[in-house]
Amino acid sequence: MDDVKKVERKRRRFTARLKSSKGIICSDDPGPNILLCNVGQATSFDKSNVIKMLNDLPNVKLTKFVAEKGESHCFVVFNSVDSAKLFFDTYNGKERANNVPIYMNYVDKVPNTEIVCTSKNPEGLHLIENFITETEERELLKLFDWIEESNLKNRQVKHYGYEFRYGSNDVDLDNPLIEKIPPECDALWERLKGHGIDFRIPDQLTVNKYIPGQGIPSHVDRHSPFDNTILSLSLGSSVVMDWKHHSGRYVPLVVLARSMLVMQGEARYDWQHGIQPRTWDPIIETRNSSIDKSEHVRVITNNTMPRDMRISLTFRKTRLGPCECVYKTLCDSVNTNIIENDVASKLEEVHVHQVYEQIAGHFSSTRHKPWPKVVEFLKDVSPGSIVLDLGAGNGKNVLKRNDILQIAGERSTGLLSECKAYTSDVPGADCVRLDLLQAGVRENVADVVICIAVIHHFSNQMRRQQAISTIASILRPGGRALITVWAKDQTKSNYLCKDKENHDTSVHSTLGINLPVHENRTQFKYNDLLVPWKLRIIKDKKLENESKTTLLRYYHVFEEGELDKLCDLPNLIVEKSFYEEGNWCVICRKV
Repeated sequence: MDDVKKVERKRRRFTARLKSSKGIICSDDPGPNILLCNVGQATSFDKSNVIKMLNDLPNVKLTKFVAEKGESHCFVVFNSVDSAKLFFDTYNGKERANNVPIYMNYVDKVPNTEIVCTSKNPEGLHLIENFITETEERELLKLFDWIEESNLKNRQVKHYGYEFRYGSNDVDLDNPLIEKIPPECDALWERLKGHGIDFRIPDQLTVNKYIPGQGIPSHVDRHSPFDNTILSLSLGSSVVMDWKHHSGRYVPLVVLARSMLVMQGEARYDWQHGIQPRTWDPIIETRNSSIDKSEHVRVITNNTMPRDMRISLTFRKTRLGPCECVYKTLCDSVNTNIIENDVASKLEEVHVHQVYEQIAGHFSSTRHKPWPKVVEFLKDVSPGSIVLDLGAGNGKNVLKRNDILQIAGERSTGLLSECKAYTSDVPGADCVRLDLLQAGVRENVADVVICIAVIHHFSNQMRRQQAISTIASILRPGGRALITVWAKDQTKSNYLCKDKENHDTSVHSTLGINLPVHENRTQFKYNDLLVPWKLRIIKDKKLENESKTTLLRYYHVFEEGELDKLCDLPNLIVEKSFYEEGNWCVICRKV
């Protein structure tokens, strides 16, 4: 009985929060929409569970099942009020899942979590379904499946012809591998020509093995080391591949098992593609457009399908010399200062994380009051809300409130210690060690997120985009975020010292990269640079001898509109963009 009362109290609190955060109102009057309060994707409850319950109610017709990712509740919609009432009366408080009774409420509406996208694939992208037979698939799986530990977190890999170097995203043509592309693949080339594909025979193969829950970050195969055509053959499981253009266009693509994906032209050079790390994929349907019935759209639905083990064979033809493509945004031959991911990670470790560990106490002593724009943004946070401060520093932006749940996430252990001391007297506030690129936070959990002066420490576009994507995933639909970064233009801030002359910038060489060293209190001359922090060190406390050492922090200072473009994601809307005291700021809402 105590368990029942406990669940009932949780149900009442939850329905109140549902009204506050999503505008969904519960009612005692029967209707076609029902909320299942304590079961959902987070508890491994899915549509099949509801179907089993309906076996005893043959005349009840379910029209929709909505389970948002990471949530411990879900919604069911029936074809009539009578059907919903019969389901409610039969199972409310009587059916159990994971040994907990399922409690229900009638609601006025259910969330529409479907996302509408264009039905057009990127130009130059060809998906040839049933490219191989089931028998051929079994033979290739037997040839390429293996069990071994890999040095990659997200998947296991093997290379043929040349080893793909993940640090520089290229190959070393002077060191070919003994193992060449197996002759069993030769039949693929003639078949591709039969489909009218113009390409050169590949000489490099990367085999990726994914188990459910694994994926690959969004990326573009580097332009200069490889030819115009990239081929990818899928074995085992189907998967949804996300295609993202730097203009903000987004296309989800269902890649079926036994299909051949051909990337050429714009798809090869001007789009990034990736696979989200999850054990399931949404079911994507093609429908008539609500605006123009003659047009089709691709809809990411509320329904899901499980993943199985998948092996992909990615074939490339190597080449020498700079790329001569017309797609310059992601071209390494144009962007010679692009910092590759493994170098970017090391650069941030040396010139961001290690620096903040050393300066944590000194840094905290210079930060006392919350920034006024943060206070203004947070003043209307509703009671019961979940608020995340990502990159919380010493915790100065944590609100002195006991009616909300606040989580201050900080990567630096030194700053985390300062943060815990600052928030020790705030009920409902917790401090956790958190890396924004690997947050480990449930999706769709936060009503509000603030990320103050953090994104500018990530040293390439892909990592900055990944950080924004993490913020978007953490927010609930309807949730809002405030994100701020340093602006390159400091002419309207108090940062500049009018009497200080801006001398020629010195250059610091680190990890094979030459970065300019900024002169403090002067106008920024470069987007990517190192900013000095002069740390006071007490040598002898009795004699009060001290010295100063200079540490260099990495920054990417932002141009006008650059942060807005970074936040232009399919599930984010920029509600407001503004400049404030040397910072570019955006307020976003998740849709």
